[in-house]
Amino acid sequence: MIWILIEILVYCLIGWLVCNIEPGKEYTWYSGIYHGIFFVINFIRSWFTDALYKAEIYTTAYNVFYWIFSILAVFSFFFGSRSSEKEQ
Repeated sequence: MIWILIEILVYCLIGWLVCNIEPGKEYTWYSGIYHGIFFVINFIRSWFTDALYKAEIYTTAYNVFYWIFSILAVFSFFFGSRSSEKEQ
């Protein structure tokens, strides 16, 4: 249990360092991919801080790619498994 909490904290730190969303900036399709991949991490961060998990100002392409990669990230978070667990 403690390892899961440490892992979540490390992922939140990485999300803050690598993929922090600025409120007043407009984002395009490339950022939609990036923000979608970090959706789960930024969503967890938004519970405890004022972090955003989706940009407020964005293009249509951002929105499309954000949702595609957010769905993929959520599926991989819940249904993905580690290879070491499969071997046992």
